Amino acid sequence: PITPRLPRTPGGEVAGTVTALGAGVTGWTAGNRVAVQSNLFCGECEFCRRGEESLCLQGELLGVQRDGGFATHCVVPARALVRLPDAVDFTTSAALTLAGSTAMHMLTDRAEVRTGDWVLVIGGASGVGSAAIQIARGLGGRVIATASSPAKAAFCRELGAEHAVDGTAADWPAEVRRLTGKHGADLVVEHVGGPVLGQVFHCLARGGTVVTCGATAGREVMLNLWPFFVKQQRLVGSYGRNRRDMEATLRWA
Repeated sequence: PITPRLPRTPGGEVAGTVTALGAGVTGWTAGNRVAVQSNLFCGECEFCRRGEESLCLQGELLGVQRDGGFATHCVVPARALVRLPDAVDFTTSAALTLAGSTAMHMLTDRAEVRTGDWVLVIGGASGVGSAAIQIARGLGGRVIATASSPAKAAFCRELGAEHAVDGTAADWPAEVRRLTGKHGADLVVEHVGGPVLGQVFHCLARGGTVVTCGATAGREVMLNLWPFFVKQQRLVGSYGRNRRDMEATLRWA
């Protein structure tokens, strides 16, 4: 929904080496290996002060509202830098610090994975989905993923999903219920929106949670309120990431 002001250099998944510092910047030196938190934040509003940069009142998106990383150099506020662990290379960091940290925020900040929980990951072969499968497994969850092709289903299983269901089939929620012994998914990681978000409630367990971070397939959803509140389910929004999510993702990598 944000219209960029042109000209604009895109690119929001950035890692590299500090080459120069602005006036007054402390704590960093040229040569430091860093990743960039792409949801730029002011550091001063009520949400930033309590470590909730994803809710910043003056937030900007790198590569959308400021020039991004499809260039040899990229200028960002020093507060958006995160130090790279020695074992994490630039390619891995760039691939994880947006999609991966989004999944980390969803699974550890906005929701909770308990040992043995059935975790349903929508679009498991995607950036957010592929990270969510691995993170949920690491947290003790039993993962089911949706996939749109046999190759993607195999990839999801390689990442640690116990099952991969055909997300293009009309009755895929019934297959999730069958695989979980009619229990349903305790937690759903959803990033598609539209009709897909409505479908996940057909296989959400009693007391289950849907955490969603996207609306690619549509922003408006019909929700049947009766089973939603009778089964005491939750629908949780998730956006971006906080610094602690970035750091946790890089440690995990």
